[in-house]
Amino acid sequence: MGLFSNHKTAIRKREFEQLYDTYSRRIYSFAMRLSGGDTWLAEEVIQTTFMRLWEHWDSLDDKQAALGYLFSTAKNIFLNYCEHEMVKYVYQEYVLQHGSELSSEQENRQDAHSLETYLKQLVENMPPMRKKVFIMSRYEHKPNKEIAAALGISEKTVEVHITLALRELRERLND
Repeated sequence: MGLFSNHKTAIRKREFEQLYDTYSRRIYSFAMRLSGGDTWLAEEVIQTTFMRLWEHWDSLDDKQAALGYLFSTAKNIFLNYCEHEMVKYVYQEYVLQHGSELSSEQENRQDAHSLETYLKQLVENMPPMRKKVFIMSRYEHKPNKEIAAALGISEKTVEVHITLALRELRERLND
């Protein structure tokens, strides 16, 4: 059993390395375009993308379909990063606009909790399908293809729901 397991691991590692060698430059270029040339962010995106590929390797039925998985995962990682940065920015703007220095860790936690609660409320109030897609994408970190298959909709429809959800969150947070 141990010998078979080691052989299987060696094959898995070889296949993974081949995919990395074949596609890492393309995913890096894609991440550079998404990030507007931010090399640090592009490197973070590519490392996290391939880490997720390794973690979900056994669930990929068709290793040839890995390219689509890689691109959708890279895009989702980038969008999650942007969303996180947006929340940080909104929080900083809130603090600046209200002119109050938050004096204690407790106040920081309360504000972060309030913002998180508000974001959850905004997501909760989305139309049902948009909410499902957004939760699967942003909280469950599922690729668009998997979301589309699970909900019986096209990948394009998944992208539209995500775009509309992010737009709605931005607008509400700006208000």
